[in-house]
Amino acid sequence: MSWHVRYFSPALHAELQSLEFETEREALAAAYELAQGEERITAIEGPDGETVGPDEIEVWFRERGLVLPPVRQL
Repeated sequence: MSWHVRYFSPALHAELQSLEFETEREALAAAYELAQGEERITAIEGPDGETVGPDEIEVWFRERGLVLPPVRQL
């Protein structure tokens, strides 16, 4: 079972997908790291089509002191 972070890279002008992560927590941590730069997180997707919603992503980020623009739904 794997999780992926989808994000938009302004430098590449493209939507990209991260490597695979085993857990939702690892994917959220990777999204946090990506967001430290210019990348904009668009979704976190898990096994069987499971998706972490924008509200959950924003709360996770806010708890770590990072305020982001709203997460875009795909």
